[in-house]
Amino acid sequence: MHRIAIVVADAARARIFTYEAGELAESDGASPLCERADLIDSQRRPRPSHLHDDHRDAHEREVDRRFSGEIAQQLDGVLAEHPAGEVVIVASHHMLGFLREDTAELPRRGTPVHTLALDLTRETPAQLHDHLADRGLVPARRRHDA
Repeated sequence: MHRIAIVVADAARARIFTYEAGELAESDGASPLCERADLIDSQRRPRPSHLHDDHRDAHEREVDRRFSGEIAQQLDGVLAEHPAGEVVIVASHHMLGFLREDTAELPRRGTPVHTLALDLTRETPAQLHDHLADRGLVPARRRHDA
């Protein structure tokens, strides 16, 4: 069975799923995506009183870089527990740059990485599955029409 690890992230939240190719969807057409981690970056929402305007952008960039590193570490843990043949990273354009850097070793270790610049962190697993299937990254969900 072929497993795909899926990271969905923006600057404040990241979710990591696995998808087992060949795993049957439930009879209601639900997605077989299995959520393995849900990370929130509490530092991403600093109080404006703590930062001067001229330093805010630099601070946010550093916070985002650090959060990207945490996401990559969590992904490594998921991959250690649930080895995957490929990884899909779906992230806001801003975070995708950081995540590409922090996961650059995966292709060198033989794990292909596919990226998509979209913010889908608020999607349900079924909605996420449909977005990925529309782009050919996972097979479409089986739907049972009554």
